[in-house]
Amino acid sequence: MPRTDPSPSVPIGPRLRAARLAKGLTLEQVAQRSGLDKSFISRLERNATAASVASLLKVCAALDIQPGSLFDPPSTNLVRSGEAPSAHFGGWGGRDFILSRGLRGELMLLRTEIEPGGHGGKEPYSFPSDTDVVTVLEGSLEFTIGETRYTLYPGDSLTFSGKEPHTWRNPGKSRAVVLWVLSPAP
Repeated sequence: MPRTDPSPSVPIGPRLRAARLAKGLTLEQVAQRSGLDKSFISRLERNATAASVASLLKVCAALDIQPGSLFDPPSTNLVRSGEAPSAHFGGWGGRDFILSRGLRGELMLLRTEIEPGGHGGKEPYSFPSDTDVVTVLEGSLEFTIGETRYTLYPGDSLTFSGKEPHTWRNPGKSRAVVLWVLSPAP
């Protein structure tokens, strides 16, 4: 069945506008470069009209962007408190929540709630990430890298290579809440 809805399933209009503004171009300049009408380009940027393949290719050429880039996943993603998807990356007595949903693997941000006595395991482990950062928000965390042991308290951060064998545990009598940043994401 032919499509009659002029709004695309992926809202490319704002992406076209953002590309135009990022290049410092006016609607008039894009119209001149593409050979299309300025009012058409304005409607296209507001998702008020759809473009033919030929017109879309002309606008992309005028903006010097690849048409496929208009359909990439968004680079911004909001994860509201209480809506973070849960995960389990191992260990006992901990609950992991992914805060970096939608990113392309540049990094992973996790919030972990660790019950008293919770730990990453008796055997050290490693992740295929170049840089890990752990920051304690609540409680305390005992962190072991090789033979070195660190005790972290609220506000403390530890940066290390995720490839180095390490493990952790909550030595306190209350829950610990920590943020982990791993880059690149494992």
